[in-house]
Amino acid sequence: MAEAPTAIVTGAAGGIGSAIARQLAGDGYHVLAADLSKERLDALAGSTANISPVVADVSTVEGVETALEASPGRVAVLCNAAGVADGGASVEELADETWERVIRVNLTAVYLACNRVTRLMVESGGGVIVNISSVAGLRGGRAGAAYTASKWAVVGLSQNIASSVGVDGVRCHAICPSRITGKVTLSAGVTKTPKGIFRAERDKGRPGPGTPSDVAALTSFLVSDKASHLNGLAIPADAGWLAF
Repeated sequence: MAEAPTAIVTGAAGGIGSAIARQLAGDGYHVLAADLSKERLDALAGSTANISPVVADVSTVEGVETALEASPGRVAVLCNAAGVADGGASVEELADETWERVIRVNLTAVYLACNRVTRLMVESGGGVIVNISSVAGLRGGRAGAAYTASKWAVVGLSQNIASSVGVDGVRCHAICPSRITGKVTLSAGVTKTPKGIFRAERDKGRPGPGTPSDVAALTSFLVSDKASHLNGLAIPADAGWLAF
């Protein structure tokens, strides 16, 4: 019996990450679920077959290498879902340490994983990467300054990867959700700022939130052979939120 292909999911203790991990496990992947919360990872692995927990800080080189070392074979799929929020702080409200934390978790972690895994995918003949961005990665006024900058950068990095190594069989996309129910996004140690509260109130009339399962289903499609002709997309998962 052939060994199941490996999928690495970062941020797998969160709402979106855990839904993606369960979806990919159901699709037949051996999922390495990486995050900092051992308790939530153990609960995830205990509830779903084919998921192996990996306790690691993927915003560090050591954490990413820990996840890679846990892989029993070829990494066919990488999904970067780890992320932290910034309290909606606009640039003048933002503290330097919040900026650094958000960029490290939301962007540097994506780079580190993509850097290592893309090399392996090129060597093995291909694979698929899905990075979780946000509608804040497509519009400038939907979130705080640090979060917005990080998510725009994730879109750009994803499209650069697609354009650079698509010829080597590597596909890379960014999914850009709007509000998601059950989303567990850790705060970078800050609470909602006045302008963050204003944005939340302003946008209450927009289309309602989606679910982590909506993002997981889209991820499942993008990594499948049905999407083999698609590469470099930044896809809003927002119920038409950006149309308003």
